[in-house]
Amino acid sequence: MNRTRTQLMYTILATVIIWAGVAAMKILTPVEELITFGLVGGFGSTVALWLVWTFSTYQSGETEQAAEKAKRAATSATPEDARVALLLQLMDDEDRRELKRRLMDDLSADGESVALADLLAAQDERIRRSGR
Repeated sequence: MNRTRTQLMYTILATVIIWAGVAAMKILTPVEELITFGLVGGFGSTVALWLVWTFSTYQSGETEQAAEKAKRAATSATPEDARVALLLQLMDDEDRRELKRRLMDDLSADGESVALADLLAAQDERIRRSGR
């Protein structure tokens, strides 16, 4: 937010300087074509300056949103990972085998026409055959 405010102040200052130069040219130069050139140049540079500020602000806003989203994802995933790690440490070998069996049963009962466990077993079998 502070960076955007600083960029806005510089953009306003640059716009004032551009139009002060155009006004000085109008006062000091009696040539009509040069005054027209100064007005067109002042208008074009002002438009370019504000477009750069707009796109810069938009891009920094997207970057900040992505950073916030990543931060939320990182902080929300960490406690669950720690809980799972603690749970696995507290389990003995028999409990781990039971958990693995339950997970394999869940994989085979997920409503698919071919169970994932069966696909994995077939893949392992193909690997063993091609390795011989």
